Amino acid sequence: MLGKKQIVTMVSIAIMSFLVGTTVNFVAVASDRNPFDKIWEVIYDLQARVTALEQGASTKTWHYVTSFTLSSDNRVSPPFFIEGEKWRIKWEPQPPLGSWYGFFIWDEKGYAIEWVQVDAILMYYHEARGIHYVPHGTGSYKIEWLSGPSVNFTIESYH
Repeated sequence: MLGKKQIVTMVSIAIMSFLVGTTVNFVAVASDRNPFDKIWEVIYDLQARVTALEQGASTKTWHYVTSFTLSSDNRVSPPFFIEGEKWRIKWEPQPPLGSWYGFFIWDEKGYAIEWVQVDAILMYYHEARGIHYVPHGTGSYKIEWLSGPSVNFTIESYH
């Protein structure tokens, strides 16, 4: 047999369930929609916003453009096109190692936009490799090697 307390608890739960159900039903009829639909609508809206932010987020990275070797026989690179807002030059001298003075960067109009002097680094560390970042953006460029051992260049664009 059930005790008096248990019967009162069960009746209370039944009455509260009835009242909550009636209230939800009343709100649904009054607003012509289920109140839980609003919760899902907010969740879907939040998911759409997160997706839009992820798609709009910067996914820029370094992209390979070209590689070439410059030496006393081949002092000027072929022109290369930079697609991004900035780019970088990776350089590595080839044996036999010795000092070299650097290189010029030329734009498509024939202007030397930068002189990269590496001789001070290489004076003490002949096997140095380096990266030089160029803040100039989209356009055609070429590199003129000045003197010294052969040097491998790799060009990468940031976009």
